[in-house]
Amino acid sequence: MRFHLQVPEQIQIRESQGFVKDIYDPTSSVRTPLSEYKTFLDLIHRDGTLATCYDIITEFTTYRGFDFIRGDKSKRDKLRNLFENDLNFKQVLPNIIYSLLYYGDCFLELRKNNSKTINELWVLETTEMRIEHDKNGKVSHYIQRPFNMSGMTDEEAKTAEKEQGVFWTPDEVIHFRMKWIGSQVYSYNPNEPISQVASTKLYAGNYLMNIFINMPPRYVAHLAGVSLTDYNNAKRDFQAAKTNYKKTIAFTRSSDPNSKLTINKIEPPYDQTLLDIMKYLNNELLKITRVPRTWVEGSQAENRGVGESLNLPFEVHIRYIHSNILEPPINRKLMKELGEEVKDIKSPQLRFNEISRKAELEIIQNAGYLRNAGMKSEAYVRYLDERGILGFEPDDFEEMQQQDDMDLSPSRKRMDKGVDSMTQNRDEAGVSDSKDVKRKKAVA
Repeated sequence: MRFHLQVPEQIQIRESQGFVKDIYDPTSSVRTPLSEYKTFLDLIHRDGTLATCYDIITEFTTYRGFDFIRGDKSKRDKLRNLFENDLNFKQVLPNIIYSLLYYGDCFLELRKNNSKTINELWVLETTEMRIEHDKNGKVSHYIQRPFNMSGMTDEEAKTAEKEQGVFWTPDEVIHFRMKWIGSQVYSYNPNEPISQVASTKLYAGNYLMNIFINMPPRYVAHLAGVSLTDYNNAKRDFQAAKTNYKKTIAFTRSSDPNSKLTINKIEPPYDQTLLDIMKYLNNELLKITRVPRTWVEGSQAENRGVGESLNLPFEVHIRYIHSNILEPPINRKLMKELGEEVKDIKSPQLRFNEISRKAELEIIQNAGYLRNAGMKSEAYVRYLDERGILGFEPDDFEEMQQQDDMDLSPSRKRMDKGVDSMTQNRDEAGVSDSKDVKRKKAVA
């Protein structure tokens, strides 16, 4: 049996013959997102743990910045100036990351403001965005709905969308997807696995707040030797004099003339189990963010230094966001629109500077060994670029002078000196021996 492998000339992007998931309404090509964006926005903004974790991830993803590799120096300098000044990419980047962490989707508008090439970048509001695509997942338009859809039927929303909606072609928008699974055009929301936990924590926090409101310190006043009438009058006087009506004052009485007036403060018991549940819910939220727990909530029994040294999953998560979520769309689409299409290994590409790792020392040491072995400056910079040590140019390094004596070990120098001296003595004596010549050549 013989098989013939047919290789297509090029891979068709977003033109698969397979159907995308959940094509249930053939009459409408505008698909709704997989999750309610505004629900997750409210959920994160009401949870201090999630908000803190996503602040940490955004800061670590952006604080070392970015640079450009490959290409020539003039192109890289031009791109650095364009991204940092004209495109304001340093401020746009955190906006992109927050949108990805909150919603899973981010839509970046590539705007040509009276120019042939892109000169503005704007992050579109994800909560209002929709995607128009066919059954095979090929995108025809990105649509924004700048109107309130509450109370509208599907048909009314579609009509308002056609009349008031803002449309962009696929070339005018970059769609970043944080959790792209299967044939879905939208991303799955990365917070969906912890939505129940976050809601439970929200309710638990509400319950805890109500405990503090409804169970304040209570006061018991015991009135000594008073009648029922005097007791009721005193109780009304106390209640009328209260400035905080949420506080509770309990009254007791006794007709025994020997009893005394006493006022006691009763503290409500704090439920340690409830506090343990709150801590458990926090830990569940931290699982999906990869942020070390000691960074968000400390403990006297833990060493923060040890916790910070065991943060490999967090570093891998940052590297994953850089290399798999942000860099491919930027290099494939944005660079193309800027006139710097990535065609081969020599084309300039954007690369994020990674957070410090112990591997950097090994990279620099190995680069030094290769440099001493005679590696050229261009290859040396390319070696560093490919391993995340960015920002160097070939002109930054001086050419090394190759010296024969520097390459020889002391024992080798002594051996050569001895052979040369022996040969010189035999030549002066007029003796010529082919074996001596062969021996010298063999040692050399």
